[in-house]
Amino acid sequence: KERRPNTVIIFLTANDMESDMLKGYELGAEDYVTKPFPMSVFQKKLAVVLGRLTKQYGGDTYEDGTLTINFSEMSATLSGKPLTFTPLEYRLLKILMKNPQIVLTRQVLLEKLWDADGNFVDEHALTAAISRVRNKIETPDRQYIKTVYGMGYMWIGGALK
Repeated sequence: KERRPNTVIIFLTANDMESDMLKGYELGAEDYVTKPFPMSVFQKKLAVVLGRLTKQYGGDTYEDGTLTINFSEMSATLSGKPLTFTPLEYRLLKILMKNPQIVLTRQVLLEKLWDADGNFVDEHALTAAISRVRNKIETPDRQYIKTVYGMGYMWIGGALK
């Protein structure tokens, strides 16, 4: 059972049997709503979950319970231990993180990493930066950056290996 941290599962059902509800949570459900229910309550539940996702993925920080990156403060931790990234690595992480589940070609990444001061990032520097970032954030059971051979890279947000 692969769990993607930026995907929310809410069961909406007419079945309110305890065993089914527990099974739903075991399968990764965020919530379990049984009919009938007031639409206003369901809308509020959705607003809370979407608010959390926006905070988690839409702001200037990333947090998934294992990896935390604060882009405005240029700080990061993995399981509470501080990580150090170069400015290039922070920019690379931010580009990948802001485009989850989207294959970013090497060309797109190179163009986005070429900064306003004209600091050129070449193919070798990109490959080395991806490798360094992976070595810092990936664990034996979690993968954050997926190589899509012949195309580029994709942020998969700490998916279980």
